[in-house]
Amino acid sequence: MFRKRTETIRQPSLMSSSASFRDVTFVHTLRLMEEAGALDDAGEMTLAHVRERNEQDRILERARLLARRLGLLDDWARLKTGLWIAAGLLVLLAYLLAGGLLTRVLGSGQTVNAAFAFLAMLGMPLLALVVWLLWALGSTISGQGTAPWSLGQMMLALAARMPWLHGPHSLALLRGANAALRQQRLSLWVFGAISHGLWALAFALALVTLLVLFSFQAYQLTWETTILNPASFDGFLRVTGWLPRALGFAVPAQAVVHAAPNATDSQAIAWWLLASALLYGLLPRLIALVVCAAVWRRRSHQRDIDTRDPYFRQLVTRFASMATASVVDAEHAAPSDNTPLFRPRTPGLTAPTVLIGFELPDSLRWPPDALSERADQVHTIQGTMTERLSLLAALAAAPGVRALVVCSAAASPDRGAERFLRQVCAEAVECALLPLGSEAASGADKPQRWADWLATSDLQAVTFCATATDARQWMEQHRG
Repeated sequence: MFRKRTETIRQPSLMSSSASFRDVTFVHTLRLMEEAGALDDAGEMTLAHVRERNEQDRILERARLLARRLGLLDDWARLKTGLWIAAGLLVLLAYLLAGGLLTRVLGSGQTVNAAFAFLAMLGMPLLALVVWLLWALGSTISGQGTAPWSLGQMMLALAARMPWLHGPHSLALLRGANAALRQQRLSLWVFGAISHGLWALAFALALVTLLVLFSFQAYQLTWETTILNPASFDGFLRVTGWLPRALGFAVPAQAVVHAAPNATDSQAIAWWLLASALLYGLLPRLIALVVCAAVWRRRSHQRDIDTRDPYFRQLVTRFASMATASVVDAEHAAPSDNTPLFRPRTPGLTAPTVLIGFELPDSLRWPPDALSERADQVHTIQGTMTERLSLLAALAAAPGVRALVVCSAAASPDRGAERFLRQVCAEAVECALLPLGSEAASGADKPQRWADWLATSDLQAVTFCATATDARQWMEQHRG
């Protein structure tokens, strides 16, 4: 039996711990995956029920556990890498739309229509900005918060479909992220912030390009037309030049429109184009980016899951059916993905030593006397789900134990053994592995196979014991 310790009954909490956007995305991704068929989540449900205290946290913990088992964590990492690559490609696209057409119009040392250069540089970006503003106004009034198709959504869709970064659940994660944003009414602002950031970077590159072109090439910037009234350029210059002039930028006089071009006039028109790119291209995108980022940050803490939804109500009902009283430590907190492999040791509390036999053959004597006499509790399981859940629930109810897992040296490390060992580590402050068996039955190289397996996995923190003597010494170290 475990040593005597103070125990408290874990009661449901009224407050939910903050959840990351990744965790909420996992929740919605699993919901979409379960539309195609129920997942085997009995173990994750039990651990989530033991570890967490309220509906929200239990649903989130179940999602984290399933994400780790199903490989969603790896797909999430690939998706983030794809986002950076997609961002670079879309900045290039935005640059071609904002500045590439302009540089093509400018050519090299030729006469250029200034009004056409203005429209080539700002026409498409300003139209896209106006569409976003109108959509944002309508969505804000309606309260829906949906987003129009933008560079932000293109970036997410492209990242999820890159062949060399495409994981088995990438598209499900994409749909889950969209669902999470829709639930929080953040689609408009998140995708807007990404889109405005890409456009701003593209305009910054366009400005640098213009400065280089105007600094090292000579252009004759004129106002030319075949069917329009030349006087129409007067109004165009007056409207577009008002803001640059008000801010102190050089703007060509209206008389330049009707005069033959000269070097001084072309210089004034060049500065007008640069000021227009800055004030009508870069600056509005920066302002929109700041607004989107502010709304995003203000609403980013509102990540509660709507448990009135039928899918989540079903999970809540399943958790409620498991609500038999469980005795655990009050200070037992749910581990996060950023914590170490083991549960942190609670200062001042004794760490009991638990001896666990995992899928041992009948030919092995269990438990070994040399080990059992130094253990506070002895368990043996043959791999059934009921046995595993019972053991993990007992470990979760403890204040942190030192676990010695004994396996058959003749067996081969597999995914089942890795999953079980990882689950034990999550509930222990220390863990050791002892492959047990006679050399005649197992071969001298079999225990070393387990050692090599630990060394090449992410379970290096698990202590490997080559012999029962090593295991007995490990059990005697740091007791208490």
